[in-house]
Amino acid sequence: MGTSWLQQIYLRRLPIKKTLLLTVTSFVLFLTFFSPVWAQTVTEDVVSFANTEGLTLIKEGLSKDPEGYGYNNEAEISEITVGQGMQIHFIDGAKLRAASDSLIETVTPQDNWEFLILSGGIPKSKMIIQKDSNGSYQVTEFGGNPNTLAYAIHSLEAEGEVSEPTLIRERDEYIAAFKKDNQELIIAPQQASSAETKGLSNISEPQAPGHLIDVLQTMQNDSSDDEQDGSGTIASAYYADDNNHLTRSITISAIIALVAVFVFWAYLRRRKQPK
Repeated sequence: MGTSWLQQIYLRRLPIKKTLLLTVTSFVLFLTFFSPVWAQTVTEDVVSFANTEGLTLIKEGLSKDPEGYGYNNEAEISEITVGQGMQIHFIDGAKLRAASDSLIETVTPQDNWEFLILSGGIPKSKMIIQKDSNGSYQVTEFGGNPNTLAYAIHSLEAEGEVSEPTLIRERDEYIAAFKKDNQELIIAPQQASSAETKGLSNISEPQAPGHLIDVLQTMQNDSSDDEQDGSGTIASAYYADDNNHLTRSITISAIIALVAVFVFWAYLRRRKQPK
């Protein structure tokens, strides 16, 4: 019995279906294997809440005082979107005291997630989501300066494929830590003014965590309340050595220049003296 025209059409279309299926499967696998690792650190339920109930809640809150939150008007707030977000980790004090070369091993993940809120694709504020004792999500904070959070997340994003991407919050500052080629690296925290002026092309080079661990241990042992004038920030303490080295280099250069001028002046003076 011959094949009907309908069967012939089906048989001719079968390879197309297989090709389409293979194409879709390959695309999904591409997304799975080549998406940045840091982007996979937030579970789908948290992301879903952030983009639905969370976004609705903060739009209502921001609309009560647009200018106070840094927006032009309610129309701008109506267009905001949820950007990148990561789970927050806190440093365990006892583990920090014993740490030497790993910061990741000192942290504990929290049921807190911080997301950037974008206006026209640019970070404008942030949103903090927390899971309560009943397992429900709620927005616990919104607004605020997003620059240091954006700096940490974007710096980590710029590293591409890494393992154990970790966002640490300490003293309201953000530290990004990760492992690359089996080596642990950190991106040091930035003060808001510095993060605001630095683009992705000027991000700090990742460093081994040893120096930052020393800084955190020193601050942990210092009981003085020096945070009120800003001198107690992690960023200021971390970069203090660099500033001291720069100041020392400038001072040494100035002294050398003065000595050279004095020697040259003395030489000219001797030449002018009558024989």
